Amino acid sequence: MLEQLLGQGALGGKGTYNVSVSQTVSSEELTITGYAKKTYQFSMAETLVGKSGLDIDRVIEFTADASVTDAALLAGVINSAGFTNVEARVDSLNRLIIQHNRGGEIRIAAGEVSGTFPTQTADALTQLGYTAYNINLETGTKSLYAAPSGDTSHTFVATNWEPLIYTANSVAPANKPVTGRLWYNDTVDTVDIMIHNGDTWVGYLDPTSPYYNEDGVDFLTDPAGPIVQATKPTTQSDGTHLRTGDIWIDTSDIENYPVISIWDNFSLTWVPVDNTDHTTENGIIFADARYNTNGANSQYPGAIADLLHSNFIDWDTPDPALYPRGMLLFNTRRSGFNVKRYVQNYINTTNGSLNARFNNESEGGYYPNRWVNASGSDEHFVAYFGRHAQRSIVVKNLKSLVDTNQDIRDDERRIFNLIATPGYVELIANMIELNLDRKQTAFIVGDSPFRLPSDATSLINYFSNAAVAVDNNDKGLVSFDDYLGVYYPSGYTTDNSGNTIVVPPSHMALRTISLSDAVSYPWFAPAGLRRGIVTNATASGYVDSKTGEFVSIALNNGQRDTLYQQNINPITFLVGSGLTVFGQKSRAPAASAMDRINVVRLVVYLRTQLSILAKPYLFEPNDKTTRDSVKASVESLMLELVGQRALYDYLVVCDTSNNTPSRIDANELYIDIAIEPVKAIEFIYIPIRIKNTGAIAGLSSK
Repeated sequence: MLEQLLGQGALGGKGTYNVSVSQTVSSEELTITGYAKKTYQFSMAETLVGKSGLDIDRVIEFTADASVTDAALLAGVINSAGFTNVEARVDSLNRLIIQHNRGGEIRIAAGEVSGTFPTQTADALTQLGYTAYNINLETGTKSLYAAPSGDTSHTFVATNWEPLIYTANSVAPANKPVTGRLWYNDTVDTVDIMIHNGDTWVGYLDPTSPYYNEDGVDFLTDPAGPIVQATKPTTQSDGTHLRTGDIWIDTSDIENYPVISIWDNFSLTWVPVDNTDHTTENGIIFADARYNTNGANSQYPGAIADLLHSNFIDWDTPDPALYPRGMLLFNTRRSGFNVKRYVQNYINTTNGSLNARFNNESEGGYYPNRWVNASGSDEHFVAYFGRHAQRSIVVKNLKSLVDTNQDIRDDERRIFNLIATPGYVELIANMIELNLDRKQTAFIVGDSPFRLPSDATSLINYFSNAAVAVDNNDKGLVSFDDYLGVYYPSGYTTDNSGNTIVVPPSHMALRTISLSDAVSYPWFAPAGLRRGIVTNATASGYVDSKTGEFVSIALNNGQRDTLYQQNINPITFLVGSGLTVFGQKSRAPAASAMDRINVVRLVVYLRTQLSILAKPYLFEPNDKTTRDSVKASVESLMLELVGQRALYDYLVVCDTSNNTPSRIDANELYIDIAIEPVKAIEFIYIPIRIKNTGAIAGLSSK
């Protein structure tokens, strides 16, 4: 629940009453202070469940009485303003507390104090009871903000949301961030690549660089550093001819950034660099190395042109003794297009430590804080960039939340039978583990990547994990589980504000399953023309990885068969019916009744109901009377399921054959249940036979 403390004391001469909002997103705090009998006005808005953005602004106006009752007066005005989720109250210290009962957001906009301001000065506004302060949450500094009469532009949002990324900007935050603050550097063309000179890592134009000279003659590579552009360079950035060692980063394939090549002047060709080669002289490693040309200035970004001539490296740079001459180092600390995390006191500036082990200098004057690459890397230790870097941060936090949250593992107080993390195929394995912890009492709705094209080769390679991915990601699907169902492709729809958006397959599958349950039972297949019609999307398709545009598709029979052979459920457009879920396979590792979703959800339902049914028998005598009673209760449930078309037949055993003396002595009761689940029709065969004239009439007369 969002709870913001507003105020300290009371209005008027008996004290100062502050109406303030402390928040995590905005870097400001609003304070309204009253000293006299004045009329105060501001506006408030709230978020509502199922609605995008905030609701209408409601004007809050009250007249201070210069007494201790003013706090209660203001609370009453807020409560009578017509909010759905916002409530105000006064605590024992006469502080006004405004809270959003659904954990949403509250926006407060500074309004107008009645009367005419004699001057537009901070002192005059303070005397009239209106002050506002700009609060920098990172540094704690506060500066006076003087709002003119009628100004409503100074708005503040109280929220529970905290941004993972400080900002998407090429410039680092000006103020010193707190430890852990993330910054997404969105520039593609800021690249610092160092090279091994046989002894240590150096800038590309350092005199000891392998490409600095040849036969004693200066043979300088590009003076601006790596050439970052979409087309093959024919000259250096200053117009001079290319030289051996020049680096080109191809931005025409931003999805696979960085695509790196080195110019070979003897063959007059650009030679690709293998980003996965981390051992040879032709290879490259991705790591933090430096932010500037020396440790003392590392709070300021060094210019790439200056770094080209520098051999300074931070203490956490990979040990150059482990790498060969000629190998490249892509400096992720200074380069852009990635996510960095700020760490205060990252450098131990105590003399005598190993911080300066590569530079032979005292680290006493070092700037102690550093940006540390937080983007992560793939299974080949190639750093993530661009959207992959941002996604890596989100996935890491989501995985941590799913793996460590104990509340969602409480299968007694938190009852649910569907699990999904829409849009994040990377979370499938974590959801499987969560379901195991919950005794497999839920069905997992899994996604496929937004950018997976619909051709048979791409589909087979991805869903069979031809790339041998070690975890579920956009390269391959790894997980198999009886309680998992995966859908393809993505959908196209509108959000609450009317914007057209691409949604993951689970967005459509979850609603379709819910609608199926509303008109039938969990053991009915949530697919086909009766219970599989998609109502929350208008088209299916994928996002083109090069253009970023949505490509609408209608899966044909061949594509649907390809998916079904890989245990993937197609979502396709059927003429005359619309968008339809046209499959109900689980990702069962072996062929069995559990490779169908309706059977899996039947088992999920049974597990939940049997757990409820068995609880009253705990601590009862373990004798024939109890066993017969338990068996009768279970058989009653099974008989009901037969009538509801869930089971063909069943068998319940609870007697001395499975409750042996040793089990009774162990205080255990066993109930063995065998079921024959009803199967869904997935293939209809209608053979047509050709008969001679009169043959059919002759057959029907017999």
